[in-house]
Amino acid sequence: MNVVIAEDDYRVALLHEKYLQAFSEITVVGRALNGKELKELIEKEKVDLIILDIYFPDILGTELLHYLRMHSPDLDIIMVSASTDRQHLQLAKRYGVYQYLIKPVTVDDFTNTVKQYVKDRIWFEETGEFKANDTDYFLTGGYQRSIEEKGTNMPLPTGIDSITLEKVKAALREHPEGVTIDKMCQLVGISRTTARRYLEHIVSDEEATTILNYGVIGRPERRYILQ
Repeated sequence: MNVVIAEDDYRVALLHEKYLQAFSEITVVGRALNGKELKELIEKEKVDLIILDIYFPDILGTELLHYLRMHSPDLDIIMVSASTDRQHLQLAKRYGVYQYLIKPVTVDDFTNTVKQYVKDRIWFEETGEFKANDTDYFLTGGYQRSIEEKGTNMPLPTGIDSITLEKVKAALREHPEGVTIDKMCQLVGISRTTARRYLEHIVSDEEATTILNYGVIGRPERRYILQ
């Protein structure tokens, strides 16, 4: 996933980039200090996600939303701003912004938002029908409620069943050195797509971490380790 950080404060941009380096799925392909630089990056790079501020010296980030939707309708946006103007929030909602974080943003809030974004993006890349509770999750704030209610006995998300989840966790417990997706397929007898979904779910719940393991030919392989 290619990410651009659009932030007029260079120090804040570097901080956000440092947070993003924790995600093996993400590559920061550029930083923009103003609207002009952001437009140039969008023209030059294939961008999946923008971390977007609002206050730039040449334009408001909310004014860029229309441009971004017209030129790159498939990209996602996470807004990070000190603005608490309700009109800015309304525009963010109308233009399909994934999340709106208010500065100063804690490391946990930032990384949890990106972690959930990665998980949701993986979900949309899979095939198959969705269920009624998925609309609540993705369109009416179900994700935010799940964060606020974390630690309660909440139902598992669509595509995750308790029996398979326990099998995957048991396999992780039996292999403290970590398990790759392909190895999990062998251990539990599930497809790569299913193994990835369950492993990413466990990571999103902060019950496991990941490291990159480089094989014989140098190809990085993600290894999941139970915490």
